[in-house]
Amino acid sequence: MYCRLTDPAIKNIAVLDMTHGGVIIARKLKELGFNVTGVDVYGTLSSEQCNALEIDGIWVSEKNCSIEETDLIISPVHLYPDHIMLHQAEEKHVPVISHHRAVGEIMKIKYESDHPLMIEVTGTKAKTSTASLLADMISRKLTVVLHTSRGLELWEDGMCEVIHKGLSIAPGSILDAMDIAGSLGREIDAYIFEISLGVTGYGNVGIITTLDMDYMIAGKTSMASEAKVRSLLNYSSKALIVLNENCRKALEQLDRSLGTENITTFCIMENEESRTSDADHFLNMHKNSFSITSGKGYIELFPADGYDARSYITAFAASCVTALEIDVPLENIKNTIQQFRGLQGRMQEMTKEDIRILDNSNSGMDIVSVEKALDLSLKRKRKVIMVLGEEAAQVCEGLPPEGVADLISRRLADMEELILVGERMKPLATGNIHYAESLDMGRMWAMGIARKKRADEVTVALCVKCFR
Repeated sequence: MYCRLTDPAIKNIAVLDMTHGGVIIARKLKELGFNVTGVDVYGTLSSEQCNALEIDGIWVSEKNCSIEETDLIISPVHLYPDHIMLHQAEEKHVPVISHHRAVGEIMKIKYESDHPLMIEVTGTKAKTSTASLLADMISRKLTVVLHTSRGLELWEDGMCEVIHKGLSIAPGSILDAMDIAGSLGREIDAYIFEISLGVTGYGNVGIITTLDMDYMIAGKTSMASEAKVRSLLNYSSKALIVLNENCRKALEQLDRSLGTENITTFCIMENEESRTSDADHFLNMHKNSFSITSGKGYIELFPADGYDARSYITAFAASCVTALEIDVPLENIKNTIQQFRGLQGRMQEMTKEDIRILDNSNSGMDIVSVEKALDLSLKRKRKVIMVLGEEAAQVCEGLPPEGVADLISRRLADMEELILVGERMKPLATGNIHYAESLDMGRMWAMGIARKKRADEVTVALCVKCFR
């Protein structure tokens, strides 16, 4: 059962989960004239935060509250489904919508008369890189506001300026990002948002980069991919949806619900393999270039040196295909790819103090990308000083210690030195394995070790899961 915020019967709304953008959603709903109750299901709000909300007219309940007079519940897709309020809502036929859909509904009310190009990017990997590449391409003609895990940025003429730090990529943060962008006093032509676990549906374009390496949410009762796919159904029939071809189940569901006219797919082909896919666009990675073949023709693009371009293959595919579909000039696409040097913390290679560094520390890092960083360094015929772990206070989902332990058991011999970071990694720091409390401390320690060795033989690989 679903009803819109514009339904006159909707007056009293309960927002579940104040941690992941719920506070922002609750405040926006209050501004729109609704009676709002915030439900702190994870018990993370401080007394000061609760008091501030209540001063604003938003009553805050711990864990749950009565739904007797509730007309609508807004619940995050990751909340465990046996929460008592969700049970009660089902019994009493109270409609429930997600945080994502609620944000889309709020945006429709606030900005319906002024709707520039808006692109939403979700997926398990390559979200930040895809969004950033798109912002660069589009900004060579238009003024773009980009929000990713890197921060809120203003892009013009292929150059960016950070205008705000500290917003998460939970859907509620979009509302704050829009307010900040509006305060600039600038005419914004396009907005691009990286969003966790789905899209809001308030946009012209929705992208799923990939559903690979799926994971469980909602108390391990459903897959994250299901939430992302379901959220695409929030879009109007006029929106463009760009999907990695390996999202086959997503495509089947969307075909039944939306038809295929507004869906375009891309397929990443390895080693010039023969085409067995019916995707709309095919990307092939070559030695010093990559090509895209589609009904629009054949184009070849040439990435620069200085980073591992192959690690960006999904981002290249998703961004270039989207840009082609929305008619970004080909020259702008080519220039962006040629001038791109990788993003900080995403397989970026650099030299500092005559020491080679492979920086792979970012919020989306996982064990697979750690092994890619290790393999890339070994491929360069260099000894590896690895800094590995998490800054758990910064990220919702850390790096599983059991995964790190497994990596150590399999690959420790491939590392010259190993420095672990993060409280949860401390028990693994035995024997010759070192421990540091933070990425900065681990990097300083690794650089010190590297200085004692021949610089041309060593790479410091930074693989710490954190926001940058």
